[in-house]
Amino acid sequence: MKIRIFALLLLAQTMLVLALSVQAQERAPEVRHQELKFELAAELTQSSAVTSEVIAVPLNRVEPFLAIGAAWKARGEIHLHLRSSTDGVIWSEWLPMGAHEDFANERGEQVSSLALLDQQTRFVQYRIAAAEPAQVNSLRLVFISPGATPREMQQRIQQRASEVMNTENLQQQQLAKYPKPPVVTRTEWGCPDGQITTHGTVGYTTVTHLIVHHTFSPSGPINGDWAAAVRSVWNFHVFSNGWADIGYNYVIDQTGVIYEGRSGGDNVVGAHFSGVNGGTMGVVVIGDFTSATPPAAALNSLKKLLAWKADQRGIDPVGQSRHAASGLTINNISGHRDGPGATECPGNAFYPMLPGVRTDVKALLANFGTVASVSAASFSASALASSAIVAAFGDNLASSVQVGSSSPLPVSLAGTSVTVRDSANAEKIARLFFVSPTQINFLMPEGLATGTATVLVANGEGRLSTGTVTIASVAPALFAANANGKEVPAAVLLRIKADGSQLYEPLAIFDSAQNRFVALPIDLGAESDQVFFVGYGTGFRGRSSLGAVSLKFGGADSEVLFAGAAEGFFGLDQLNARIPRSLIGKGDIDLELTVDGVKANVLKLKIK
Repeated sequence: MKIRIFALLLLAQTMLVLALSVQAQERAPEVRHQELKFELAAELTQSSAVTSEVIAVPLNRVEPFLAIGAAWKARGEIHLHLRSSTDGVIWSEWLPMGAHEDFANERGEQVSSLALLDQQTRFVQYRIAAAEPAQVNSLRLVFISPGATPREMQQRIQQRASEVMNTENLQQQQLAKYPKPPVVTRTEWGCPDGQITTHGTVGYTTVTHLIVHHTFSPSGPINGDWAAAVRSVWNFHVFSNGWADIGYNYVIDQTGVIYEGRSGGDNVVGAHFSGVNGGTMGVVVIGDFTSATPPAAALNSLKKLLAWKADQRGIDPVGQSRHAASGLTINNISGHRDGPGATECPGNAFYPMLPGVRTDVKALLANFGTVASVSAASFSASALASSAIVAAFGDNLASSVQVGSSSPLPVSLAGTSVTVRDSANAEKIARLFFVSPTQINFLMPEGLATGTATVLVANGEGRLSTGTVTIASVAPALFAANANGKEVPAAVLLRIKADGSQLYEPLAIFDSAQNRFVALPIDLGAESDQVFFVGYGTGFRGRSSLGAVSLKFGGADSEVLFAGAAEGFFGLDQLNARIPRSLIGKGDIDLELTVDGVKANVLKLKIK
């Protein structure tokens, strides 16, 4: 059954009169950082431990949680634990601060993972022990307040505001079939550096291997503020590890949102694979995964991201090859522990899942469905225009029915996204009105090159459906009251009387016996009445001029007063025209719209 497109548009867009404005100069959340250093020179045996005095948190204000990391210089292997308190009386359990065994910073220190603590934390203690004799020389505790992410920024993150895909490597992009999934940019997640790092230069590499990581446990008080967690990782990598930027190319949170990591775009060299980062793309899923496995949403986003990169670079997801920087022969999709360093990353529960990830990525690149895209107004399979409303039909397009009700419209619903690749090979992500297993309504992206384009639909599991469309400068179509592209239009009459009063009148009425809208006879009224047709469609806002718009009522030309975007509605175009009085008594007539020589679907009116 076809969705009533016009009714759906009103549902999705009513009360969203204008898209929420985004201030270009909006400040990123304030990330605050402070360190405490302890000179220890402590000798440890198997039966001894060093426990600190109570340490007051040095930050005056913490939001939305406190992130703590550690770095130390030691001879031998040590085990660091931390506990916390909000009042200095009641203490948490001792939390292990697991070391990244192969991570050594510029100061020659070993560094820990991050711990996330309640923002009310005021006191901490550390305890250092060793299984074998060891000596601890110094310890630094790093306290980070990542700043609460503003609600508007969180909404844009969920909507995945950036639309344009990375097309730096045009030759590879031309060969690629699988689209890049939506990625939240550094600016969007509030990176203090913005899009470009200020801590050093960037380098690029030819990616041959895709490396999967884990990070700290998200069991702390994140409260949905995953962007703050990403800012915590960035701060720790830059100021504690002494790196130029966050180490990973991409970060995936547990809801499946993908964040841009290291600045520089596609193929930039990260810092994540035991110092042999050439030839790699590093992806980290937020979580510990020592005993728990990643959520399905995070895994699905990981597979989509790996499928895009594997397809772009011609990498066999289930194959093995020599990694030149390390000299090792490893899986093309590998875990961090497959490198030369000693580490459990990406976690004992996650690592055994990688063979299944490789197989699923391979399947995503091999099993494509089909999708047919038509005008959501006329249901015509002819050309489509940029910024037009489109209906796409297929199977397994989404896992559930969801309606986009935000402003701007989301780019992902139920995990489904739509990408359009135009004739110039530029990829743009479409904004979504509605998704269901068999139908998607989306807004064709702006600025597409004319000619043949490919529509790519990736559902929540990453399964791809593809189809082709023709993009034209205009593709006029009018909405019908019965959402079938014919019969009575979705429109109203505007009557202006001699005294200047204005009345809006319906053109159609719902007939319950027929279960459809039928035309109401139009009474053109007294000679002094001016009667105007106000109709709605899509695909004609790109007209060359108002003079290039022709609207005929029963073969009679009308005066077209307006043909363009309907203010406050996504993709909806409006047509205002005077109805000629010469039509009085004509009865059933055709409504024919032509824009720049292109004809729209023909609708029906009734004139008294």
